[in-house]
Amino acid sequence: MNDLTKNAEKLLVLIYKYYKFRIDNGKSLENAKFVGDLDHLHDNLHIKFSLEDTLELIRELSRAKYLNVTWADNTAYLIAIDDALIIYGENRVADTIKNWFEWADTITAPFKP
Repeated sequence: MNDLTKNAEKLLVLIYKYYKFRIDNGKSLENAKFVGDLDHLHDNLHIKFSLEDTLELIRELSRAKYLNVTWADNTAYLIAIDDALIIYGENRVADTIKNWFEWADTITAPFKP
């Protein structure tokens, strides 16, 4: 993951956290991978960055093969988590993930999933 910017790493962790939240609340593993479009993701994660900046981070994660994105009208129309992101999250110990979540929360507003 050394090829990602710090903000892209933070968003990656937040998306993994959102994925786990959705599973914990009854979504199937497959359905939890689909996180919606840019607006949905931005709003549900309460990201402090502008939509444009969030879109750039999504592009970065897509290029790094952590997200599968369907593009329409030059925006992220459908965002799905790639198995690489899940594998990354699952290979971390619980304390490390807790620390990553706290670190990643620095790009979110006070209310989050």
